Amino acid sequence: MDAEIQFFMTDKDESDFLEFAKTQVDSIDKSANPIRLILGDCTLFFTPSITESNTMFMGKLEISANKANLNYQDLERAKSSFRKLRNKIKKDFWSRLAYLDKNKKNRLTPSRTHWLGADAKKWKESDPDKHILKLSKTSWMVFDIGF
Repeated sequence: MDAEIQFFMTDKDESDFLEFAKTQVDSIDKSANPIRLILGDCTLFFTPSITESNTMFMGKLEISANKANLNYQDLERAKSSFRKLRNKIKKDFWSRLAYLDKNKKNRLTPSRTHWLGADAKKWKESDPDKHILKLSKTSWMVFDIGF
C-alpha cells in the first residue's frame, strides 16, 4: 500500500491536524523534513503546505508500504493510522476544488483528490484574486474554490 493525500493548509490547519495526529501515532519528529509520524518501526511522512508571497503550495501525507517494507511489525497499525488521518482530512477539509487546465483553454476542471483546510479556505476567500493555490513551484496547476 503506497498511498498519499494532498491538501492545502495554513499553519492553523496544520496545528489542528498534528494535534489529532498525536492521538494516532507514537511520536512526531518535527525536526525532520518531511515531518515524520512514527508508529513503532513504521513512519508516515507529512509535508505541510508552504506559503510564499501570497501563493500556497500543496502539502501531503503519505505512507510507503511496498514489498520491501512488509517485514515491519507495526505495518498494519501504520496503515490503520494513515487511514484515520486521511479520513480526518476528508471529513474536515473542503473537497470542491477545481484547477485551471491549460490544455482546455483555461477552463476550470473539477478535482476531487485535493483538499483545502478550513483556515486555508478562509485565506483563499479573503482575497481570491491575490491568494493563489498552486500544486508546486514548477507546476502549471493552479487551484480555485470550485463546484
